[in-house]
Amino acid sequence: MDQHMKISNIGLIAFVFLYSGCSLEKQQDAFTDEAYSPAAGYTETDKNGLVVSRDEDDWRTAPVYGGVVRVDPAFPNPVEAGFVTVPLLVMQSNSVRGGLVLRAVAANGRMVNLDDAPQARDPGAYVFQFSAGIIGRNGLVRLFVFDGGGGLVSYGDLMIR
Repeated sequence: MDQHMKISNIGLIAFVFLYSGCSLEKQQDAFTDEAYSPAAGYTETDKNGLVVSRDEDDWRTAPVYGGVVRVDPAFPNPVEAGFVTVPLLVMQSNSVRGGLVLRAVAANGRMVNLDDAPQARDPGAYVFQFSAGIIGRNGLVRLFVFDGGGGLVSYGDLMIR
């Protein structure tokens, strides 16, 4: 292989790498836009986490965390009072910046922390738990999972009655 061919191959590899990075960034931006759209529908679960009916928009994983983090549906959903559980699984070491945090928009319109899992930067199963009363309002509420750097990881909707 001559020198010109090696340089061409390196250029092609660099182009593919940069293009795929831009594509992933666009996918992440679209995912974030979808997350901040109004809550609509929810995955219904029983008190043990068994899915009764699924909303395909709930608890998807952000493109940048595909194959790294999985968030399972909140349960129970709907909830009247008491604690809500959101299970998650981190599958790769050193892949989540600063652990994970669960947030929602409270009745006052401000984002409120519901629970955090700072150790969730290491592989393993983790659980967010919070009292639905922290949110301070009834109706359909969007929950957000962020990494420690503020990057969106997942989102889903909770019906509070």
